[in-house]
Parts: sequence; C-alpha cells; structure tokens
Amino acid sequence: MNMGGASNLDEIEIFMRNMFNDHRIIGAPPFVRSRLAEYITASRLQEVRENYEKIGGGSPLLDITRSIQKKLQERIDDAVVEVIMRYTPPFASEVLSRLKSMGVKKLYLIPMYPQFSTTTTASSIEDIRQTAAGICYHPTMVSVLDYYDFDPYLETVEEIISEGVGDEDPSTVNLVFSAHGLPVSVIKRGDPYKKQVEAEVKLHAERLERRGLVFNQIHLAYQSKVGPMKWLTPSLERMLEEIKNRRVLIYPISFTVDNSETLFELDIEYREVAEELGFDLYRVCRCPNDSDRFVDVLERLYRNM
Repeated sequence: MNMGGASNLDEIEIFMRNMFNDHRIIGAPPFVRSRLAEYITASRLQEVRENYEKIGGGSPLLDITRSIQKKLQERIDDAVVEVIMRYTPPFASEVLSRLKSMGVKKLYLIPMYPQFSTTTTASSIEDIRQTAAGICYHPTMVSVLDYYDFDPYLETVEEIISEGVGDEDPSTVNLVFSAHGLPVSVIKRGDPYKKQVEAEVKLHAERLERRGLVFNQIHLAYQSKVGPMKWLTPSLERMLEEIKNRRVLIYPISFTVDNSETLFELDIEYREVAEELGFDLYRVCRCPNDSDRFVDVLERLYRNM
C-alpha cells in the first residue's frame, strides 16, 4: 500500500484532487472538502506540473514499486503480491476485483510507510476495507501498521546513511532526518506519527554511534507544508538556516520509495536553499527503493504476520 504519485503529467490533477478530497487529509464535511479539493488543485496545478517537469515529467514511485513487487513475488510462492495505490492507479477497486475473481480468501496488507499515521496507513486500510465491502468481497485482512522500530528496516536505513557519508568525516557532517510534515491539528487528535518519527530518529542515533558513525549533530526537520495551517516544526528550511558549519546529509525518513518529495523538494528545491546559504556539502540519500535489502525487509514483515 502506498499513496501513489503521478507517473506522468496527465495524472497530476487526479492525484491532487483525490488526495485533497480524502477526509483523513482534510477533515471537513464532504461538500466543503470537495470544493476545497477543487480550489487547491486548480490553484496549484500549474506549479506542480512545472515541478514534475524538473524530475522528468513523472514520479518514479509506481515503476519502483512494480520492481519491488516483482522481486518480492520471486521470494514468496504462497501468496500473490499486488500493489494498491491510494490516489493514482492501480486503485483498490481494480486490484480487489481481480483478487475476488481469483478466489483469494486472505489479504496481508503491508504499508510502504514505516511510521503509522491516520493520513497514510489508516487511510489506505480504510479505502481497501470500504472498497472490498462495496463489491461484496469479504476476505480476512491482516495488517502491518508500522515498522519504524523493526531491526531489519533500521539496518537498511543505516546502511544507506553509511553509503551517503562516503569518504566524508561524519564528525564534520550534520545528519538531518527529513520527515513529511503534518498539520499540528492531526497530531492533537491522537495521531502517533510524530512520536514514531522521533522514536525512530533516536534509535538511529544510538545505533549509528555504535557503528562508529558519529555525526557533528543529528536533527529532525519537516518538509512539504501546504496551506496556512500550523504544521509540525522545525521546517527543513529553518533547520538549514540554523546549521552553522554548512555541511549536511539528508535522509528522507518518511519514505521508502523515491517520489516527487524526495527528487524535487529535497534534491532540487532545498538544494537551491542550501546553495543560497553557502553550504559546501548538501547530499540527499536515496530511499531504500527496490534494493534487495529492502525487499528482504518486506519479506520478513510478511513472514512475521
């Protein structure tokens, strides 16, 4: 399960409209939410199209996820591996109809979000359950809710960070975990996302030190703010302003697959901010993507269900 992303310029509008029409993203009455979704989409569409053009005209998220699906299927012979996206194809309706016709009686739901949030994992699970009920399909469903503290996943992230450091002396580098932001109002309603992100950062800090990777400082910052509401802080831009020695390695802690937030926001938009601030090192780690070690994480999650 994942959020989805526009694989081409034509999918951007449907992605935005579906996302902003999700009641777990915008908690307004349906009519108001629908109008807001139309307004936000119309007002931001051209800007978002231009951003996508800078990363080649589309998000690689689906292609990478299909590669993960193929690799995972090669390891698993007792289940069919499928991909369901929340806001772009393949939608739950298409996939569940196929599984129903195949006579599949049990679904194992694994999110591509390491930390749980009502806006991501819960939204995807709700969508799958409602869609299944709508086509009179009633399989047993078992879900992984999070894996931010799962040792094989932590190890995978730390290997990527180690590779990201390369030949640099880590004591001269600031490691910044950049998390996708959320409105503070979502957290106040009891969403555990912020606590889980903070807990994961703490785990990485302890484990990296045991590996001999001692950074100048380790920080957590938030990206992707949209609209006038109060969002989680500090923002990544503010964090970059506060780093004195102007040397940073960014790890996108909320994502397991590269997408527009990593390829445009982190690798292009915030790189420009860093250059304006005079950074002499600004490096962004890639997500785990379809690496064998991340496929191994997903296989282990499945085997443990």
